[in-house]
Amino acid sequence: MWQLLLPTALLLLVSAGMRTGWLLLQAPRWVFKEEDPIHLRCHSWKNTALHKVTYLQNGKGRKYFHHNSDFYIPKATLKDSGSYFCRGLFGSKNVSSETVNITITQGLAVSTISSFFPPGYQVSFCLVMVLLFAVDTGLYFSVKTNIRSSTRDWKDHKFKWRKDPQDK
Repeated sequence: MWQLLLPTALLLLVSAGMRTGWLLLQAPRWVFKEEDPIHLRCHSWKNTALHKVTYLQNGKGRKYFHHNSDFYIPKATLKDSGSYFCRGLFGSKNVSSETVNITITQGLAVSTISSFFPPGYQVSFCLVMVLLFAVDTGLYFSVKTNIRSSTRDWKDHKFKWRKDPQDK
């Protein structure tokens, strides 16, 4: 049965490094070149309504919306580089997202797929997950077959009841 817990343990270890919260500041990437448009979205947990949303850059308010809206910079400049987060009212609770760093470069932007894993590790991770799923599925059907055969043996077994303990 311990083999069935391996995929769960792996998922717990991976997710332990990921941060969770009420708000998440989303962008298509974190590195842009000058004059690229930047589109930021303050995403609330379970898409719950968010009010009085402020987008902040380097700790200073950059844009305020009474109801949640996306923050759009039509042409990025080097001054748009910095640390961004969003803040708003989630019900009656004042919450903030984690800080993300946005970099504006002169020339070509470097596209990053993820800051959590480099691309090579993402492929390896997916292959390991597929392998673990296959092993877990095989173990499931193996255990299921063994349980069926053992219940069949139990049903075919004939018990003899004796009244006296001396009749062993």
